[in-house]
Amino acid sequence: MIITVTCNPALDRSLSVPQFSADTVNRATGSRLDPGGKGVNVSKVLKALGTGSIATGFLGGSAGNAIANALDSLGIRHDFVRIAGETRTNLKIFDPVRMTYTDINEPGEPVSAEAVAALEEKLLSLAKPNDIVLFAGSVPKGLTEQTIAGWAEALTARGVLVAVDQDGLPLKAMLAAKPSWIKPNDKELKELLGLPDIEIATLASAARSLVCGGIAHVVVSLGERGALFADEQGILYAEGLRVNAVSTVGAGDALTAALLYAAEQNLPREETAKLAIATATAKVTCPGSSPPDIAMIRQYRDKVNITTLE
Repeated sequence: MIITVTCNPALDRSLSVPQFSADTVNRATGSRLDPGGKGVNVSKVLKALGTGSIATGFLGGSAGNAIANALDSLGIRHDFVRIAGETRTNLKIFDPVRMTYTDINEPGEPVSAEAVAALEEKLLSLAKPNDIVLFAGSVPKGLTEQTIAGWAEALTARGVLVAVDQDGLPLKAMLAAKPSWIKPNDKELKELLGLPDIEIATLASAARSLVCGGIAHVVVSLGERGALFADEQGILYAEGLRVNAVSTVGAGDALTAALLYAAEQNLPREETAKLAIATATAKVTCPGSSPPDIAMIRQYRDKVNITTLE
């Protein structure tokens, strides 16, 4: 079983705004609402890939109810801890003329010590040996990076496989827990390790050092350039595919979902890399944070070029 943990989920409102500009009146030509947050997005893509997951984390208020109802309608299992505050709503603005994507993300409500303890208890109850638990996205006030890293260590000690798709301080804290997977993007890895640039050679060397340090799988997403896949067998570079993007929201989450699906299915390294790029590519052709369908993913999978860097 795959369990996705989104401690700071969101209701994503996506607007299409031609010629979007600051300090003036903008008129939207399209609008949609999607359940969001990185782990929730991963659960949606896992469903599209044909496997199940349990989404958990914190939900509160009317926005939290909307997310729960949307997941029910999608047939996605969920078991969230309810909080007193209101789950945040994030605004995603796509300008189809300039082809720009603007995210305005709320910070999210603080969570209580009681809610934190309840989520810890839920995780330790849900996760069984050989399950995969993904920690994804930002951390709300009231929950520290060290607490989440402690959860990861406790799960690993129980034989649970831990994956991490976070950045900044949460990712830095997680490194000490030695998760099985981390999936930073190029800029996040540069910030994490103080790299001089985001050239592929620089990122590949950094990924190699993390694998040597005890992280079994390091995947670095590169946007349009593709992604790097590092493990003890070496490093693969999967080139990105050029498509007409509709929404980049959740593209990295789609890649993460493909990684976890591939791990669950024991897919070979090259097949994993091709599936990951194909899934992320298919995602950007879909509106808002809606997931791609499997036919779209298969359409791109065989077009992905893989190079062995070492």
